[in-house]
Amino acid sequence: MDQKSNIQLDNLIEKVKELLVIQDNYKILDSNHLEILIDKDLLAKTAELLVNSSDLNASLITLTAVDSRKTERAYTLYTVFSINKLNCLLSLKTLIEEKNPSYPAISKVIPSLNWHEREIHDLFGIIPEGIELPPLVLHRDWHPGKNFPMRKDFPKDSQIPITEHELEFQGPHGEGFHQIAVGPIHAGIIEPGHLRFCALGEEIHKFDAQLFYTHKGIEKMAEGKTPEECLEISEHICGMCSFSHSVAYCLALETLANTAIPERAVFIRMVFLELERLASHLADLMAISSSGGFAFASAYSATLREVIMRINHELTGSRFLRGLNIIGGLQKDIPDKSFNNLTVKLEKFNTDFKDLEKLILNSDSLLDRLELTGLLPKEKAKSLGLVGPPARASEIDTDIRRDNSYLAYKRYKLNVPIYDTYDALARTQVRIDEVYESVKLIKNIIEDLPSGKISVEINSYLKLTPSVGFIESPKGELVHWVMLNNDGKILRFHVRSASYMNWMGVVQATMGNNIVPDGPLVNKSFNLCYACVDR
Repeated sequence: MDQKSNIQLDNLIEKVKELLVIQDNYKILDSNHLEILIDKDLLAKTAELLVNSSDLNASLITLTAVDSRKTERAYTLYTVFSINKLNCLLSLKTLIEEKNPSYPAISKVIPSLNWHEREIHDLFGIIPEGIELPPLVLHRDWHPGKNFPMRKDFPKDSQIPITEHELEFQGPHGEGFHQIAVGPIHAGIIEPGHLRFCALGEEIHKFDAQLFYTHKGIEKMAEGKTPEECLEISEHICGMCSFSHSVAYCLALETLANTAIPERAVFIRMVFLELERLASHLADLMAISSSGGFAFASAYSATLREVIMRINHELTGSRFLRGLNIIGGLQKDIPDKSFNNLTVKLEKFNTDFKDLEKLILNSDSLLDRLELTGLLPKEKAKSLGLVGPPARASEIDTDIRRDNSYLAYKRYKLNVPIYDTYDALARTQVRIDEVYESVKLIKNIIEDLPSGKISVEINSYLKLTPSVGFIESPKGELVHWVMLNNDGKILRFHVRSASYMNWMGVVQATMGNNIVPDGPLVNKSFNLCYACVDR
């Protein structure tokens, strides 16, 4: 543990001691991660104190559970915060007794945790008391309340009897109201999701989304796998953010191994994270333009995205950047000559992207569709826990690359675009600005690219110790939470994607002052991943 990190954690411990009565119930997990044991009856109040503390500026990044009945004779909740002012993580560890698996719900005071608590109830049977618990991950035909697939005694190959249950949507009733169902199977190639509008005339008064139709059980699938086997699983969670997922996972495991990867591997990871951001943002601009009726701009966005995807394939052999990361660095090196050629290609890309920007921002018909559509004011966005470009379009000044720096991002001054108009146009402008920023960042990283090794050998990992990989994916904050058992295999693997946090933002923004034709445009201005949610 380096001196700076010691000072940061010492400061965190002192500040937390001032705020909470923790006595000696804390444990230093690694150089920037503190764990505190909290009684379940104090959990919600403690979480509220942390997020409201001006000294700590804590933001809640995930909540997960572990079936630890064999080791703790109880279930365990982990509530994880980012302490932005100190660039540290703080976890609240809470034991939940097996005979009465319940605790006072945290989402009563921190609404952004509603999905987390409902998911834990679905998968573990742990009850967050004081909130409604309609099924979230397990649909109604799974006998909710009877099957808890994340418990260790639930066999992976169990066949669940499917029952007949209608999907109920609560909406306003009265003369003139009607419901418009979209999905779950869509006309495009996107994954399933059931969206339902309740409209009076063309005005949207209520909007609901039912996801998890393709829930893959990845977190259950990971149990008992070696860290290397789970890495392959992690980078197949999502096609849009494959590399981000594998980097977040590797960072968590490298922390458990107390290993710093070589500098060259650090810089190369950053190059490909930014290339992935370019591809993702261009896909978003493609979807926004298409939903706004501007087919030419959509096609141009797709063309530029293909340029980036071909660069990925040329450099790594994978359009989705799979197979490059290993725990401890990289699978293979990329020659300096290839990176020099990339710089040249990015000059041409930058010029072409300026043309796309002009197309989008000078089209009166598209601007008319985007302006004042899907409004999501700052306070509402904060209460929902929005992250990434949608948060920045709602005046929330956040970016993990700058605020909780990882890899070598702290070496570069990152300009984070913030808009205060809260609409679909702002979400479009954030992505446009970030494309330019990523191109500039890639060039700077390549200029500073060091020589040397690309990997180190991993000898051992900490066991029964939680570790967090926390990065800024193209969609926003991405969290990989990992714990190994005494055999060095996966005990618990939990993924909280940016899309998981932002879906409630889509729901709220759609129910603003919008009409039915605005619904798809609001959706695409967020352009969230189904796969990242249905993991």
